[in-house]
Amino acid sequence: MKHIHYEDWYWFNDYAWRVNARKSGLYTHILRPILSQFDDMLVKHSKVFVYRFDIRVAGYTEDNKIISDLVRRLKKRIKAHYKIGDISYCWVREQERSKHQHYHLVFLLDGQKVRHPYQLNKWIAAYSEFFDLKPYWARYHNIRRDQADYEMKAQQACYHVSYLAKCRGKGYRPAYTQDYAVSRCLYSLANSKILMHHHGKY
Repeated sequence: MKHIHYEDWYWFNDYAWRVNARKSGLYTHILRPILSQFDDMLVKHSKVFVYRFDIRVAGYTEDNKIISDLVRRLKKRIKAHYKIGDISYCWVREQERSKHQHYHLVFLLDGQKVRHPYQLNKWIAAYSEFFDLKPYWARYHNIRRDQADYEMKAQQACYHVSYLAKCRGKGYRPAYTQDYAVSRCLYSLANSKILMHHHGKY
């Protein structure tokens, strides 16, 4: 049975994260991998770039090949252009009133290398035009560990990203097709109390 979280804060990895659980609530089996990605990147990098964008497809598809292909191509571009070895991402598939699905995506990158989505948007737009997709730019976050408002910025980004785990719109696909996918974590979940550690509280 899938667990749904309805509170404004979610306790994960020994830390309370601010999440957007309004209206439909959040699926914890999606939220936890997202927070794990977030947690891992905050451990590895003193600066983290977080970017969320959406993709609408021209027609319904039973599989997620179109989005998997976009992510694969985007990762290849990012690695070659920015010389980045590790890339964290998450995407979710949703379908509500429309006859076809749409996708929400989040990329988390080394903030020393990436500070703005301009180049990413160019690549996404070019791919979308070729495959008849419609990209929608959401919001990006630059989280810097050396800034006094580091924790606040991290919580704001977490709140924004947690939207991907919302219950509304999930499940309208064949049983063999996934609602979401995440990249493999770079660190184990043993890295606890990340933000408190950075602020000398742990």
